[in-house]
Amino acid sequence: MPPEGESAAKPGGGLDLDEAFVRLAGFIEKLPASQFIAPILIFASVLVGYWLARPDPIDWYDHHIYLAEALLHGSLNVADTGIPDWFQDTVTVDGAKYLPYGPAPAILLTPFVAIWGTDFDETRFSMVLGAINAVLFWYTLGLLKLKPLSKVLGVLFFAFGTVHFYSATEGTIWFYNHVSAIFFLLIAIILFLKRVPLYLPAIALGFAWWSRGPTLLAAPFFLYGILARYDEGFSLKSLIDVDFYRRLWGSPALRDGMVFAGALIPFGVLTLLYNDVRFDSPFDTGFQTVYQSYTGGGLPYSFYRLDHPNAPHFALFDLRNIPLHVYTMFLMPPQYFPDLSVLRPSPYGLSIFLTSPAFVYALFVKRRTWLKPASWIAIGLITIPLFMHYSQGWVQYGYRFMLDFMPFLAILTVMSFDDHPSPRSRALQIGLVAISIVSGIWGRYWANEYGW
Repeated sequence: MPPEGESAAKPGGGLDLDEAFVRLAGFIEKLPASQFIAPILIFASVLVGYWLARPDPIDWYDHHIYLAEALLHGSLNVADTGIPDWFQDTVTVDGAKYLPYGPAPAILLTPFVAIWGTDFDETRFSMVLGAINAVLFWYTLGLLKLKPLSKVLGVLFFAFGTVHFYSATEGTIWFYNHVSAIFFLLIAIILFLKRVPLYLPAIALGFAWWSRGPTLLAAPFFLYGILARYDEGFSLKSLIDVDFYRRLWGSPALRDGMVFAGALIPFGVLTLLYNDVRFDSPFDTGFQTVYQSYTGGGLPYSFYRLDHPNAPHFALFDLRNIPLHVYTMFLMPPQYFPDLSVLRPSPYGLSIFLTSPAFVYALFVKRRTWLKPASWIAIGLITIPLFMHYSQGWVQYGYRFMLDFMPFLAILTVMSFDDHPSPRSRALQIGLVAISIVSGIWGRYWANEYGW
């Protein structure tokens, strides 16, 4: 557990880091238009950092540019939009070509593709959206009333010390999907914390779902929060209490929960129509066809298949795939090259303890808040389809699938930073965030070298 127990004051009357940041924040608040200064600085700093980390992105696998072009012409067929024939993860049906992915990332691109056409740079847009995500995360932390130092460390960690850094600067379809999902998830969380009408965060969650399917399983986070609004004593134990259901029936919590769930129904209906238009079945997403192209083509889509190319294939979603993900997320080491005496990231992923060790603080949240159990519920549910998936996310730095639940894990982490304000804990937090950032830069460097 992180060290505790020391006074926050320095010997000799000196200021600790928290106090210094409080005074700096107080000074900034007195400046004209101060509410815009921090977001602008965060956006500009993160965007410049992303730009410098990937100065010459490879213009490839920008599938959503072509889907945006098709959408602008009232179609889902990307066959006539100029999409290269060699792009993976497309599905051909009777001469038409479709993407198996949700439309939200392409919808975000439509205004820009309308102006610049398919020459618009998806990777650069991903960097911009990633910088916006950093601002949204800062705003989220502000709504949680966290200390200035915790917020600064949290944003630095989120922007440069997690796989969001790599994904935002990569920008190809698989990674841009994640960046888009985080964008909508953070908006949903912000709207919920601000207590706006509940159909608004539900709509944002719907667009996150249309970016990355597993994010729909974050819905219980919001439902838990709704119940906690009206019942301060609500916990998971309440669900086995008969009196709880008596109180729930006809209560504002039930009404609000139905509003939230009802706002997601149109997304479900449109998803079925989206599938039917593309693949002549409301329940066919196209991912089974993509899966068969990987398994039938002999591609080493997991480190296990690289070492055992003749091993039997598991299903698209299969319990036997879980060890691939557990090993990748928690245990995957870097590759060692004795000829150069250096460590390099594996294209199959890297342990979270090496990419983002500061996440360990998520385990030590002290405060009593509904956000803690609700976040862990969302993380646990989203993990289920991720861990059953046939691939652990190849080719990547770190474990990209964790981005589907990372907003919740990041919130827990920064709340825990705030719950451990002693000088020793602050030093440890700064050290872990610094290690995470160095690891992120190291991963981005080798990805650039490898041409990932």
